[in-house]
Amino acid sequence: MSDRSVVFYDSQCEICQAGVSWIRLLDQHGRTECVPIEESSIQSAGLDSDACARQLHVVSGERVLVGWNAVTHLARLFPATWIVGVLGSAPGFRWVGSCLYGWVARNRYALSKCRGGTCRSVSVSDLDSRAPRAVLRKCHWFGLLTRMPLSAGAILGQIWRNCLSFIRTYRRRIDLLDGRLQLCILNGQPCDLISLLFGEHFLMIVYDGIAIDPGPSRLRRALARHLGRLPGHRIQSVAATHHHEEHAGNLNWLAERTGATLLVGQATAECLRGAARLPWIREFMIGARPELTPPYELMAGRLGELEVIPTPGHCDDHLCLYDPREKILFAGDSFMGAYFSAPNPDVDSRAWIRTLRRLLDIDIEILVEGHGHIHTLRPDIPENCPLLVRENPRAALEEKLRFCEWLREQIDAGAAEGLDVSAIEVTCFPWGRRFAWERYWNDELTRVLSRGHWSRTELVRSFARPPGSKAVLPLVYEARMYTAKTDGAAAGAPVVYHRSSHDEHST
Repeated sequence: MSDRSVVFYDSQCEICQAGVSWIRLLDQHGRTECVPIEESSIQSAGLDSDACARQLHVVSGERVLVGWNAVTHLARLFPATWIVGVLGSAPGFRWVGSCLYGWVARNRYALSKCRGGTCRSVSVSDLDSRAPRAVLRKCHWFGLLTRMPLSAGAILGQIWRNCLSFIRTYRRRIDLLDGRLQLCILNGQPCDLISLLFGEHFLMIVYDGIAIDPGPSRLRRALARHLGRLPGHRIQSVAATHHHEEHAGNLNWLAERTGATLLVGQATAECLRGAARLPWIREFMIGARPELTPPYELMAGRLGELEVIPTPGHCDDHLCLYDPREKILFAGDSFMGAYFSAPNPDVDSRAWIRTLRRLLDIDIEILVEGHGHIHTLRPDIPENCPLLVRENPRAALEEKLRFCEWLREQIDAGAAEGLDVSAIEVTCFPWGRRFAWERYWNDELTRVLSRGHWSRTELVRSFARPPGSKAVLPLVYEARMYTAKTDGAAAGAPVVYHRSSHDEHST
C-alpha cells in the first residue's frame, strides 16, 4: 500500500462528489487518492461493497478508517482544515460529529441527484422510494452551497482572463499565414461587456479575399475603421456562416461599401429576407439584424477554393467553410468550446451531434471559431497570437462530441422516467462534473441578463426538438410556453415540447 490515503467514494452521490472536489483542491502535495466505488477497487482493498456504500472508507497504510473517523483523518492532512480534524477527534466534538455524519449517511440517497442508484448495491426501486423528485432541487442547492467558493473563484478567474484577452486584442487586426488570414477584432459598447463577462470576441474573418461573418450592426463603426486600414480591393466576397445577428448584421452594408459579391446559403437567405423580431436583450447588446436585400448570390458546394459544408445544429441554416489545401475549417458557431451550455432557443443538439461526427471525418489542422479562438498545433500559427488555443482541433471536436452524447443519454433517460424539464436540467449538471460548478455562475448570469433566453434549460430543450421540424428562428421568443408529452414514452425516447406560438415549432 502506498503512503497516500486512499479515499473510496460514491461517484454518483452529491455529498461524496462535493467532498472529493474539496479534497482535490486542498491536496497540493498528492497525499490522497480518490477512487470511485467499484467492485474491482473494493475487492483489491479487501473492503465490503455494502459497507462502503453506507459510509466513507479511507485506507491509510494498514489502517481502515470509517465514517467520521475517516473525515477527521482527511481534515488533519491539510493545513487549511487541520484544526477541524483535531477538534473533531476530541471527546464531545467527536460525538457530535459522529451523530451528524450518521444522519447524513443515512439520508444521503434522498439528497442525491442520481437517477439509477447511487451504487451497485442499491436497487433503483429502493432509491426511488426514498428519493422523490422534489429532492432533486434540494440536492441542487445543497451542491451549490457546498461548492459556492469554488464556483465563485472559477468565474472571477474567468473574468480576469477575459479582461486580459480583451486588452491584448482590443481593436487589433491579427495577420496570419503570411497575410492570407486576417482577424479584425470589433470593439464597442455594449458588445464589449459580453467579451469581458463571457469571453466572446466579435470579429470579421478575411481569408483569401473572402470576408466571413462581418459582425453585428452595433459594431459597424469598428468595422469601418478596419476597412480603412485594409489594402484596397482586399475583400472580393462577403459570406455568412449563418443568420444570427452577430454574424450577419453587416452583410449588405459591407458588400455595398466594398463592391464585393454577397453570398449566403439558401436557408440563411430565407431567414434574413424578413425582418425578425429578436428579444430585447439581443437587440440592445448586439444590435438588430437588417433584412437581407438584393443583390446577393446563393452559395452552393464551393466558394472559390473553399468547400461549403452544411453543419446544422447551432441553427438549422449553419454552414462551415473548409480549405482542403491548407486544411483550415472556418467553423462559425458549430464549435464554441466543448462545454457551451447556454444556447439560443433555435439549437438542435441532436443535429449538432451528427454535424460533429461529420466534421471529424475531415482532415482539419486549423479550426477558426466564429468568435475568434484558433485551435491548432501548426507552428505557422505563432505562440504570440492572442487567440491561439494550442491543441489538436480533432481532440477539441471529440471532447465536445462526448459531452453532447453524454447529455443526450442523460436527457433520454430522464424523459423515459417522466422527469420534467427542470429536473432533467439538474441531472445534466451534476456537481461532481467540473464544468457544472465552474460554469454555474456564468450560466446563471446569462440566464438572468437574458430573462431565460440563453440558459441551461434551453440546452435541455435543444435535445427535444420535434422530429422533422423545419422552423429555423422563432419570430417571438418572449411569448412561448412549453408543454411536455411524456405519457407512454418508450425508454430512450425524447420528450417533445411544443411552443404556443403559431408560427414556429422548434424547441
